[in-house]
Amino acid sequence: MALKITTGKFVQIPNVAFGFGTDYKLNDDELKVYAYLQWMKSVGTMSIRTHATIIVEDLGWTTSKSSRDNARVATALEGLKDKGYINLSFKSDARKDALAIEINEDMKNAEAESKVDWKERPFKFSGYTEIKMNEYNLAVEGDYHLTVMAYHNWRSNANFEYAIADKEWAEVLELKTVKQARAIIDDCTFLTKISGEHYVDDKGQLRQETNQYVKTTHVKSSVGEVHAEAKSMSFLEKERQKVTDLLVQLDDETFYQIFDKKTRFEFKGFKAWKETTCDHVKKAGQKKVDSILKNEKGKFVVDRLENEYQQHLSHQAQVEAHTKRLEASMDESDFENEIMWQERMERAREARKAKEKASDISQWLDDVI
Repeated sequence: MALKITTGKFVQIPNVAFGFGTDYKLNDDELKVYAYLQWMKSVGTMSIRTHATIIVEDLGWTTSKSSRDNARVATALEGLKDKGYINLSFKSDARKDALAIEINEDMKNAEAESKVDWKERPFKFSGYTEIKMNEYNLAVEGDYHLTVMAYHNWRSNANFEYAIADKEWAEVLELKTVKQARAIIDDCTFLTKISGEHYVDDKGQLRQETNQYVKTTHVKSSVGEVHAEAKSMSFLEKERQKVTDLLVQLDDETFYQIFDKKTRFEFKGFKAWKETTCDHVKKAGQKKVDSILKNEKGKFVVDRLENEYQQHLSHQAQVEAHTKRLEASMDESDFENEIMWQERMERAREARKAKEKASDISQWLDDVI
């Protein structure tokens, strides 16, 4: 069993670690060791002194053959070193000797691009993604689970308009088939799949929207905790039970943005509130907006969120109108790849957002939720 982390708030994974097909891509073992090393580093220093056997035990990698276990750690460390994530030194054999490790913080500034034949624009990777302590503890033991947790955290960012496609999961997890990727995702107990709705297009063909995945990280640690919770539920937990919109109920980030007074109301929660059919969510979101407007700076925050939402709707309407025009005027062989067109539209949106960001004063509005 892997060591459960009880101190610290989060670790930071450079997003280039997801860059499939690039020299920066981390496999599952390398990502686990990299995250573990961040937990283990001393406060205020990047230097770590440890041994392969300690890492084996803490990651729950112990088998009946210790030499193989140590070799697994050594291979992951050498991979992290070769890809620039750490500086690693030892006397002669990483499997047996004491290890001195320094984490290279510059990797958070690295950039990478991945190209696939089913997407016109390359995937771009830059910056970093945080994994919280409870998220790490949930995901560290399962095969590929920590990679799934980290990538889902990054792609759940409101800057991404489209859900993660099955092909994308297969690339990130470095699996040969979509079927294998789906099996891994289904095995992640912290993710709940919301199946995309089926619809009939203008040609009468049955299609399905991309599946979405929402994350739940609260896991009861004991039977006693279950009984205690049954006797005394918090206000937010009672509120969650009243929610019928699964995308709000099961996604902690969205739920807290709408229902928790201490959580900042951002685009993800605002969009969910605007589009939900759940009356309880509608009322809670309106209450949050009314609370923000009581602050003298609140009108700017609400107007900014509304403007971003209207831009989102405008973009969606353009996509639908473009598709209908093509279907009405062209043969199927002449159709422009819809994904490619959407990407061009997204580039225009990104340029517009960059221009607006230059005049955005919300970074100075920390007192407005």
